[in-house]
Amino acid sequence: MTRSILFNGMLTLGLTWIPVFGQYSQAELPALNPAGLEQQLKSKTWLVVEFGGQTCIPCKRMQPTLLELQTGFQGKAAIRNFWIQQYPDTARQYRVMLMPTQVIFDLSGKEVLRHEGFWEKAAFLAALQAKGLK
Repeated sequence: MTRSILFNGMLTLGLTWIPVFGQYSQAELPALNPAGLEQQLKSKTWLVVEFGGQTCIPCKRMQPTLLELQTGFQGKAAIRNFWIQQYPDTARQYRVMLMPTQVIFDLSGKEVLRHEGFWEKAAFLAALQAKGLK
C-alpha cells in the first residue's frame, strides 16, 4: 500500500514528492472590495465574480479559466475575484456558502446565474452564453 502525505505544499506518493500548489497559475484577476463590488454592479456591464480565497485550491485552479474568460469577454464583461475571508459580511450578504462560488450579474446588476465549486471552462462558457453573454 502506498501512503500519501501532504507536507508544506508537497504531496508524497511513496517516495516521490509532487508540488501541489505550484501547478496553478500565479496570475490572478483583480479582486474587488465591497465598495468596488457595488460600484461594478452599477456599471451597466456584465459581471462575473468568483467569491473565493487566496489559499483555496479549487479557487486557484479556477484562475486560468477566469483569465481566459476575461480576455475573451473583454469589453463585454468584467471578470473579478472577491476574497471572502477579507470581507465575510459581504460574502454572507451574497449567500456564499462554499469556495469558490461564481456569481454572474447581468447588465442591470441582477444575479442571473450561480455555481458552486470548480467549473470546467467549456461548461462555464456554455452557461454564460445561455444567459446571453456572447
